Amino acid sequence: MPFKIIALLLILIFGSFIFAKVYETGPIIWLKRSARRSRALEGADRRELVARVQQLLPQANDGNVVFSLHRESSSSGGSQFTILSTTYYPMVFVVDGDSFWMIPMAYDKRKRVYALGAPQRFSAADVRQMRLTGKRGKTLTFTFHLELDGRKREIDMDLTPYQFRKNAFYPFDFMQEAACERAMELAERMALTACQMTPEALEEGRLKDECDNYATYAAGIGMLGFFASPSKSLIAVAPFFAVSLILFGVMISKKRFPKISAVIVLLEAFASYQFMR
Repeated sequence: MPFKIIALLLILIFGSFIFAKVYETGPIIWLKRSARRSRALEGADRRELVARVQQLLPQANDGNVVFSLHRESSSSGGSQFTILSTTYYPMVFVVDGDSFWMIPMAYDKRKRVYALGAPQRFSAADVRQMRLTGKRGKTLTFTFHLELDGRKREIDMDLTPYQFRKNAFYPFDFMQEAACERAMELAERMALTACQMTPEALEEGRLKDECDNYATYAAGIGMLGFFASPSKSLIAVAPFFAVSLILFGVMISKKRFPKISAVIVLLEAFASYQFMR
């Protein structure tokens, strides 16, 4: 019996950790967000970043400089075992009329110092495709498929109004709401000009991506419920499937209906019931 309790606790801890990581939520994130808000409002980090960007681009100002993260995925391993990894690169975007400037940043996480690279400009003429992902109120990400100087590149631009040091990849505490609004307006104009994508079409793609993630999380949380079923305790198992149902409810509220994920969760619930009989 003690072994089952310990195993259940480990499953709950692991499930909570995954949920907090995916949704960037939980007590630690809440505390960091609250503790760093006063520094963000004071704006010292923001003023320093804008001043350093102005040394490269004099037209930069507090209303058009956006700090972002760019992601690059890679895989390693053999044919039977593959490891997928994501590398995060800090980057600054500057809105300049009908164009963006992107400035790479080298950030030393231990010393908490950074250096800015050479700016590179792109406009709608360089955009081949775009998509919008993320969550409104937290971070929206525009992904640009560019062709610059004959080279194809995929660049992410995160629009996060409240930047704070929630992990080692975020060096700043500041607010950038106005700059995010300007960047979004320009990105939407680029999508319409380059790809004939309206803001509604971008939002439809964002909703599909968001709900696909909800479906994956629901199936994963249902699996945790299955792993908890050997405890033969309904109190231990039911919360996992309740969370899966809540996620399905969120999908339905957004007019997205679970299909394959619903079948998977039903099979997980049935298997859990069989174990608990």
